[in-house]
Amino acid sequence: MASVQGKRPILVVDDEPEMLFSLKSLLRPGYEVYTAGSGAEGIRILQEHAVHLVMTDQRMPEMTGVEFLSRIKCEHPHAIRLIFTGYADIRAVIDAINQGNVFRYVTKPWDPEDLLAALREAGERYDQLAQHHKLLAELQAYEARREQFSEELLAGRLGTLTPDGAEEARRLLHSGTELLVRLNKTLAAALNIGCP
Repeated sequence: MASVQGKRPILVVDDEPEMLFSLKSLLRPGYEVYTAGSGAEGIRILQEHAVHLVMTDQRMPEMTGVEFLSRIKCEHPHAIRLIFTGYADIRAVIDAINQGNVFRYVTKPWDPEDLLAALREAGERYDQLAQHHKLLAELQAYEARREQFSEELLAGRLGTLTPDGAEEARRLLHSGTELLVRLNKTLAAALNIGCP
């Protein structure tokens, strides 16, 4: 589910330019990195680019990380959100988790390997949720086809089912069953992320 360049798009929001530079250097090999020095700038970037992961500092002037994540949650619900801070701001982290705005909390200063592992896990979550949404769309399309087929059958427009009609009915039922099985597997995988 990476971008055209083969890299997963990520937005990093922090008011410290040296932190943005450091994170961009670390992430550039594996990610398409967008950076913003404020929550307002981050919102503008999200309006212009499709982003899979959003990572923000908590302590920023004008808009905290929690406020930023709360503002983007409805307009960009599929973006997986992470928050980091160097302060013992437990209340903000608890608020972010309780409001469903954050997937993971990362401490500052961060260990590069730990940060990359958290981002890989967040990327896996994004991919699983994207697959789940794709399967839901397929299931809705299947349901519409099944409904139309049923209406035509009940209205007598199909007449007696020909061998081709019977085969179409069999394929319709089989594809619906396959979709349901795949949907259940992706949902189970999405719910079990991080579980042994």
